[in-house]
Amino acid sequence: NDFRSGMGKCFILSCTIKKAAILIILILSVGNPAYSQNFKDKPQNISISDPLKELSIGETLEYSVEWLGIPVGRIVLKVEGITTINNYECYHITAKVLPNRFFQRLYDLEYTVHTYIDKQFYYTRRFEKIRRINKQYNHIVIDFDQEKHKAVFSSEGSTAFFKISPGRNKIEADTPITNEIPYGTQDLLSSFYYFRFLDIRENNSYPVNIYYNQRNWLVDMKVSKPFLREIRKKGSFPAVEIAPDSLLNNYILGKRRLIVFLT
Repeated sequence: NDFRSGMGKCFILSCTIKKAAILIILILSVGNPAYSQNFKDKPQNISISDPLKELSIGETLEYSVEWLGIPVGRIVLKVEGITTINNYECYHITAKVLPNRFFQRLYDLEYTVHTYIDKQFYYTRRFEKIRRINKQYNHIVIDFDQEKHKAVFSSEGSTAFFKISPGRNKIEADTPITNEIPYGTQDLLSSFYYFRFLDIRENNSYPVNIYYNQRNWLVDMKVSKPFLREIRKKGSFPAVEIAPDSLLNNYILGKRRLIVFLT
C-alpha cells in the first residue's frame, strides 16, 4: 500500500555522537538508542510514493534532540515563504535551534540557518548561518551562482567551532578550499529538501553535491527497502532508510554512521 504524507516526504534523523553541543550545532536530531531498536521489520508490501513537487508555505517540522536519552532542545524547520534571490524565485526555509535550560548550562547557544531553494530547479541559491556560542558570534553568507559554477563566500565574526572528528585536519588538507561548484550544488540544509523532490526507488543510490565549509562533498544517498518503523509512543509508519555515504560524514561526525528515515 502506498503511503503519501500531506506534506510530502518528511524526515526522522537518527545519529549518535559524543557531545550534546555538536548534536545541536550540526542541525541533526539525535536518536535515543532505545528508539532505534524499538521497531519490527514485519512482512509487508510497501512502495515508495511519488514525491510532491512543491512545498507548502508554512510547513513546519519539529524535532526533539536528545543526548543519552536526555532532552537538550528542539530543532524547528519551517518553509517561511517565497522570496526572490538574484532574480530567481526561491523557497525561503529556516532551521532554528532551541536549546533547553539543561543544554544552556553547558553552552549559551543561538543558532539559525536560512536556505533559499530555487523554486523551479530545487537547488540552493543562497545559504546563511547565524551562530552565537557564549560570546563568540559568526555570520556566514554563501551566494550560489549555479550558471557560472561559483560560490561566493563571506564571513564575519569568530570562526571558532567544535571539532569532534579526529581526522578533520587531514581531511581538510586533502580537500582544499574552492569557490568552484558543480551545477546543481546544494547546501547542507537544502540537500534534505532537495531529496524530498527526487523520485527515489528502493535499492538505488542518488548522488548529491554539497558545498560545506568552502569545500565540495559528493554524497551518495543509498535508499533501502521500505518497511514499517515503530516510534515509541507515536505508532508505526511506512518508512524508508536513507544512508548518506560520504567523506563529509567523517569530516563532521568522525567515523560515525548517519541514518535518515523518510515517510
